[in-house]
Amino acid sequence: MTHRSQIIILIWGLVFMAIYGLALWRLLHMWPPPPANWTAEQVAQFYRENTLDIRIGAMVTSWCSAFMVPFACVAAIQLRRLEKGLPVWTVLHLAGGILMSMFLVLPPIFFGVAAYTPDRAPEITQLMHEYGLLMLVTTDQYYIFMMISIAVVSLTTNDELTAFPRWLGYYTLWAALAFEVGALAFLPKSGPFSWNGIMVFWMPISVFGVWVITTSIVMIRAILAQQRAEEGLAAETVGGLESTV
Repeated sequence: MTHRSQIIILIWGLVFMAIYGLALWRLLHMWPPPPANWTAEQVAQFYRENTLDIRIGAMVTSWCSAFMVPFACVAAIQLRRLEKGLPVWTVLHLAGGILMSMFLVLPPIFFGVAAYTPDRAPEITQLMHEYGLLMLVTTDQYYIFMMISIAVVSLTTNDELTAFPRWLGYYTLWAALAFEVGALAFLPKSGPFSWNGIMVFWMPISVFGVWVITTSIVMIRAILAQQRAEEGLAAETVGGLESTV
């Protein structure tokens, strides 16, 4: 039951991530984001033209935007399995994973608020729009703790049934560094480092999606292997008891 529950929780998070991405693209119209150098009137016109879509998108993402919580919980269980003594890296991962979910939950709320009253002063709509997009692409604050924890444990432990093989540790380190570029979106309003640029938006969002999917698949395979190993051990124990009797 424990192994099956972990797999169900991981799949739950992946399904919600897919819905979130679709809502970000088709309903919120933030994949890719509008140009950062739009005037207040251009931003307001964007929300007037897409007000219903964006409000529906905000509603949909209200149900699924915390998709990293189930991922972080299962990853923490797998980290605890490997960590000896006080589970400091496990706790760091769980705290980082849950806290970073706020930066996925809040941006659609800001977009929804901006679209809720589209005829307000354009400057206020622009402020909500900028809050949402800058929060979405500069979310480096907590990701690092979640990802470095996985990298450290994967590179310092040796277990045949690990959910975090050494190659995943190196990949996670690279992915963590790719995320740190996002904070540069506060500086330019055009080019590769603006909030819709290749370095700040396209690279991190692609790396993030591939990393979550890859890590989830590796964890699911490891959980299934752990289940088979425990079932085999239980069968051997029962067989030994029967032969003794």
